[in-house]
Amino acid sequence: MRLASGRLGVVASAALIFAAAGVPAAAARDPTPAEQAVWLRLVDEAENAQATGDWRRLERASRRRARLEAEIHGAASPAAAASWSWVGKALAKQRRDAEAEPFFRRAYETALAGLGPNDPQTMLAGANRAAALERLGRFSEAEPLRRALLDSTRARFGPQGLETAAAAAALADVRRADGRAGDAEPLYRLAYEIDVARFGEGDRRIADDLSALAEALDDLGRYAEAEPMHRRALALSRRGPDGPDTARAYSRMAANLDAQGRPAVAEPLHRRAVEIAGTREADASPMDPTDFSLGLAANLVAQDRAAEADPILRQALRARQALHGRRSVEAALAQIALGEALTARGHAREAVRLQQPALKALRAGRGEAHPATARAYAALGASLQARGDTKRADPLLRQALRIRQDRLGERHPLTARAYDVLAQNEARRGAAAPAEALASRAVAIVLEREPPTLAGIGPAPLRGADDAPEVRMLRRYLDHAWNAARRSPEDLPRIQEAAFLAAQDLTATPAAGAVADTAARAALPSADARTARVRQDLTRQARALESRLLGALPANDPAETARIGAALDAVASEVAALERRIGPWPSPPATTARALPLQDLQRRLRLDEGLLLLTPAGEDIHVFAVTRSRIAWLRVEGARRPTEARVQRLRCQMDDDACPPGAADEGLQPFDHAAAHALYAELIRPVEGALSGARRLFVSTDGALANLPLSLAVVRPPANGAEAAWLADRYAITVLPAVASLRAGPPAPRRRDRPWTFAGFGAPNLQQGKVGPATRRLADPRALHAAYGPLPGTADELRAMARVLGAPAASVRLGDAATEAALKASSRLSQARVVAIATHGILSSEIPGLDEPGLVLTPPAEATPEDDGVLTASEAAALHLQADWVILSACNTAGPDGSPGGRNLSGLANAFLHAGARALMVSHWRVYDDATSALTARTIAAQRADPDLSRAEALQVAMRAVRTGRLPDGAPLPGWRPEWAHPAYWAPFVVIATGR
Repeated sequence: MRLASGRLGVVASAALIFAAAGVPAAAARDPTPAEQAVWLRLVDEAENAQATGDWRRLERASRRRARLEAEIHGAASPAAAASWSWVGKALAKQRRDAEAEPFFRRAYETALAGLGPNDPQTMLAGANRAAALERLGRFSEAEPLRRALLDSTRARFGPQGLETAAAAAALADVRRADGRAGDAEPLYRLAYEIDVARFGEGDRRIADDLSALAEALDDLGRYAEAEPMHRRALALSRRGPDGPDTARAYSRMAANLDAQGRPAVAEPLHRRAVEIAGTREADASPMDPTDFSLGLAANLVAQDRAAEADPILRQALRARQALHGRRSVEAALAQIALGEALTARGHAREAVRLQQPALKALRAGRGEAHPATARAYAALGASLQARGDTKRADPLLRQALRIRQDRLGERHPLTARAYDVLAQNEARRGAAAPAEALASRAVAIVLEREPPTLAGIGPAPLRGADDAPEVRMLRRYLDHAWNAARRSPEDLPRIQEAAFLAAQDLTATPAAGAVADTAARAALPSADARTARVRQDLTRQARALESRLLGALPANDPAETARIGAALDAVASEVAALERRIGPWPSPPATTARALPLQDLQRRLRLDEGLLLLTPAGEDIHVFAVTRSRIAWLRVEGARRPTEARVQRLRCQMDDDACPPGAADEGLQPFDHAAAHALYAELIRPVEGALSGARRLFVSTDGALANLPLSLAVVRPPANGAEAAWLADRYAITVLPAVASLRAGPPAPRRRDRPWTFAGFGAPNLQQGKVGPATRRLADPRALHAAYGPLPGTADELRAMARVLGAPAASVRLGDAATEAALKASSRLSQARVVAIATHGILSSEIPGLDEPGLVLTPPAEATPEDDGVLTASEAAALHLQADWVILSACNTAGPDGSPGGRNLSGLANAFLHAGARALMVSHWRVYDDATSALTARTIAAQRADPDLSRAEALQVAMRAVRTGRLPDGAPLPGWRPEWAHPAYWAPFVVIATGR
């Protein structure tokens, strides 16, 4: 790493003004008048040379002056020491630090002996020498100087002085540059606390303190903890004109997002840093613009866009070679980065030629044990591995692992990655067992790391982004585990257990976090649960605002970012006030956040229950089937892409809105039984023996399968006049937010005398027609009227549910009464056992002004924050529910966005689970009013008639009735039509539950 300018010490950036001070009191002899005249002329010449930036002239004048002072006052005089510092400064300005350092050393040793450690001249000389050593990469020599400077500033300026804060940060800088971020962190915190006490939390001058602390946390692998600090530092730095500090803040924020596997979000921030670094003002600063271009290039490589990164990296390498030398550490770091990009493009041979001398340069310049050297070992090893030279790669990868273990610790994410790359090398050599052992250690590190806390803004999500390196490790581990288990059957129980835990972590979603929130509240007394709910709601608000702020920053809109930042500050203040009253929010209990081991799962399953877990990993899909007495595990090789294609084809047949762009609008298409049967035959049938005896099936999926109800999988295609056999008839299917949701245990027995209280909202008053464009950040009522037509059938649906439940007519709000404001204010809503909302569902960004999913209600005349006609996911999460059922009879309330590979469960489902719903009935595509009315009403009727039925069994009964036109007693289903036999009518809904 390179030290940031402006953090080099107490007075490191000041001019050496002491050189012109009067002669010392204890002179060896008095100067002659001629010597005095020469001395004054040399002082004037030095000052003029400095003013004009003529560093060679300054060097010549200062050398002559130093010699004259040594003749007059003696070589050990502090007056001569100041002139030696001038010489050092002139050489340093010419980038001749190796020549400058001896002059700085001589100046420091002379001042120390003559003036003592706490004299300003001694401190200045020590700071200058330390800075030169740091630029030379000689951090172990610089650190004692920085420690002495910190002691001196404390003695001279006090423990809370600004100079002390600067000295603490400078010592932290050198420790971090030496690869010791753990030793740097407390010093950065000290500097931050001193400066905050002096300037306040909102002052721009604390931005660099906060940014440096966050970067140290990044080095320690504590990315989620660092993220809000980076964001805060960036917001503060942007309160003034753009300059080096602002560019660094953008770049550091972006690097943090890259480390969390969010490169697409980070890219515009990288580009903004590069843009600022290229301005005329930045050109006059000491920062190196190649730092920012290397960050952008690494970001592009992480997005599989190495070809775009290549010219950026080559230009940076040329610049660094010209500035620092071809064998410099700076050039070596650029060579390593370029080699990584070349390997990603398939040019490993060229990468090796670059990385071999770079490794040599880093070993010489940073030392064998430095994290940068470990990166060089890892990069060269990976390039050799890509060439197929696994034998030569092995010792390099092992050395990278050893350095990271020693310097970063066993639990650091980069240590996990070192295990992972070494496991890949073993796998390529055909050593399945060693590969699994190494990969399992990587996975253990990933899973053992405690869920971090976002700077007081609540527990973090259970897992990172889909592209996060840790997520890729988990996927690779499944393949290593499968190969090892096939070759070592005696290790199958252990390996199968580890693979099952890894697969769960891959399918865990924010909805699982919502379940954990609900479970945490349920475990508390009522008063504490209410406080916990406030804390959780503030957490959700903060995360939503943080996401919006990240999206707004690259646009460089000060007003918008200030508005969002102020809202975020307000939420943070509420959190702080809450914590002052009740203490800090504890970490989520392990029981609510961790994967469920196989034996624990089997103990929780009843005799007639099974679980199906489907997890994509690379090009394959891993399938686990579990009952109380059996376990089956299958890797379906090459299944991911065909599965995605089948899911997209089947979804398109259900709803033309799910068809790819350019597809013809053909209306309802014939159902592809062959594609639906292929899903069953490839993914379920091979493990179905383990599900023998199960009638109820819990399902947890990720990827494309999260966008399709497994109910419509065809067990047996229609043939010879026989109808198709459906998975929906074989199992009553419940979708789990996470396998760990089953920790909630069996539900309390339903009281048969408990009333079926109901609250229904729907059939919003919408007048479709042409209107002007929307201009608001809120949902524009005009846009809602333009985009969505009336839904008269939803009124019949809600009334039918109310009749089945014996609920009064007042329990249903329709038309003008079905407003967002009325729903939020309803006292019936928080008490209802069944809540139903029947209306249009909208996806993120489907209408102008909204960037999250929602449910359309009757628009007001004018939009307000309390009522703009759309109940968004964040607003739904703020509701207070105790419902056994929440039925969202709208479009796509279950799936994320209909795209292959989407994440399991939508933002709406997540929101209602957080609000307290015990189970949801949600749809995967646009529904038909009449069939949906029959489906929802028959589901409620089935469970009311037989309270022993599970929710999934009640839906199973209703789906069969809608598909066949016959009720369970054989009577005809009123209003049934033959087209309802198509899955588009009977299969859109799934039951999502936090347990049974």
